[in-house]
Amino acid sequence: MKMTRFRLTGFISGLLFCYAINAQDLSNMGFKKGVKVNGGVNLSNIFYHTNDTVVRRDPYQFILTGNLNLNLFGYDAPFTFTYSNSQRSYTQPFNRLSFNPQYKWAKAYIGYTSMSFSPYTLSGHSFLGAGAELSPGNWRIALMGGQLKKAIDYDPLNSTQVIPSYKRMGYGLKIGYEKGVNGISANIFTAKDIVNSIHQTPPDGSMHPMQNVAIAISGRTVLLKYISLQGEYSVSILNGDTRMKTVTTDSAQVSSSDSPLSNQTPATRTFNAYSGGIGYQASAYGVMLRYERVAPDYQTLGAYYFNNDMENITIAPNVRLFKGKVSIAGNAGLQKNNLDKSRESTTKRWVGAGNVSFSPNEKWNMAANYSNFSTYTRMKPQNDPFFKDDMDSLNFYQVTNSMGGTVNYTFGKKEAPHSLMLNASYQEASETNPTTGDNLSEFISGAGSYSHLFPNAGISASLSYTMNASSAPQMKSFYHGPAINISKTFFEKILRAGITSAWNKNTLNHQEGSPVFSNGLNLGYTPKSAGNIKHNFSCSINWLQRFPSELKSEYRSEITANLNYAFTF
Repeated sequence: MKMTRFRLTGFISGLLFCYAINAQDLSNMGFKKGVKVNGGVNLSNIFYHTNDTVVRRDPYQFILTGNLNLNLFGYDAPFTFTYSNSQRSYTQPFNRLSFNPQYKWAKAYIGYTSMSFSPYTLSGHSFLGAGAELSPGNWRIALMGGQLKKAIDYDPLNSTQVIPSYKRMGYGLKIGYEKGVNGISANIFTAKDIVNSIHQTPPDGSMHPMQNVAIAISGRTVLLKYISLQGEYSVSILNGDTRMKTVTTDSAQVSSSDSPLSNQTPATRTFNAYSGGIGYQASAYGVMLRYERVAPDYQTLGAYYFNNDMENITIAPNVRLFKGKVSIAGNAGLQKNNLDKSRESTTKRWVGAGNVSFSPNEKWNMAANYSNFSTYTRMKPQNDPFFKDDMDSLNFYQVTNSMGGTVNYTFGKKEAPHSLMLNASYQEASETNPTTGDNLSEFISGAGSYSHLFPNAGISASLSYTMNASSAPQMKSFYHGPAINISKTFFEKILRAGITSAWNKNTLNHQEGSPVFSNGLNLGYTPKSAGNIKHNFSCSINWLQRFPSELKSEYRSEITANLNYAFTF
């Protein structure tokens, strides 16, 4: 009973204090517009039940989202929110608020939001704080500041679910000048972990407070209307452990400044990254040549994930034929790692891809694609002359071929069309290793569907069939089955109803797997309302059954229900 009251209280609190909105252009500010309010709220209630011993999700969950926009004499004040009863101790919380007002060439970011300066400095990392984008004339200015991660203490009783982290603060500034297709910009981003923000860290010493400064400069231009040039250079200075003492010279500290640029420690490293490209593009054909190099271990605290220790050289041609009915594009290049020769192995990968699309008329649409990825790895020999291992001169070669195609055909009357769709794909991965020999893996998938619309009856129906097959060393599987979907509208589209049903059967290493039978029912109701106020009610129920087989003898069922209400005004 107490848990129910707690959830109800949390839900009511979220409903009262959480609103949301989409930012709009506010360049037409004027007192004649008065005060306007628009937005919406969406509430989803999800119920789940299973007879399986493994419960894959919570029995009940609600998610509340929406938008609210307050317009005061032409000035918009947008506000966004998401709230759920799924409370977890993550560094990036699920429940968040965002406020993004905009007026003419100025836009603000307030609350939980994200911004991007460069792929090598600040690139889409969420933060709690404030930011702004200003574009007066040809100038482009962006700045931000806030909390990138919240402080979470190490929990020895729940170490697999709760990821500890220091409180991390970040700040950035970007200044650029653009005129037409030409532009140049520079940006700087800095972040630092607050050492005393948590009281307990993992005992294995794997967690360190870090500090980072990343700087980038980029530019682009077009020559002779057809030739484009672009490039970017970045430097990242990362202090891997700010608790270490600064480097000293003649028993004197180098600097007391609180910045990794001057506060050098044994854990401080400097990385660089640069990219550039030159391209030629005409109306019917073009080609682009690009080069990118990212130093080993390059890292910026303004991005969640970063590919480093790589050098890429790619060329990408394209051509359009027969007045645009045929389009051909390709991409080929070489990628390698171990740029500083510090790794035990060096990997080179050839990348080749191409696609063709053909649309002779409005009824037919066809496309095909092919790619070939080749990887070559050579291990260094052992340095110990008294130790000999068969792996010390390993040459490893891997090739991945993939191809696919899609055909769409539409026929019949425009108001009652028939549609046929076929698609298939094939992927082959082969590897050669002197120790394990040759290994080959194959993956095949295909699907076909037919759909038809009956406008007078308000009915749409579709029938489909899917198939997936895979073959790998010591494993072969096959998965296939049909599905049907029928929907209908009633009372001038006020009421909608639909049913879905699918049957899938699979085999694993020639043994019958559990057949899966899935049935779903969905209903929607949108009553007519005066003015701009709209209500929408919907519910769906899905029943999934897994029958006994040679691999699993028990019967399992899952029922998932979703009740949804949406309100816009």
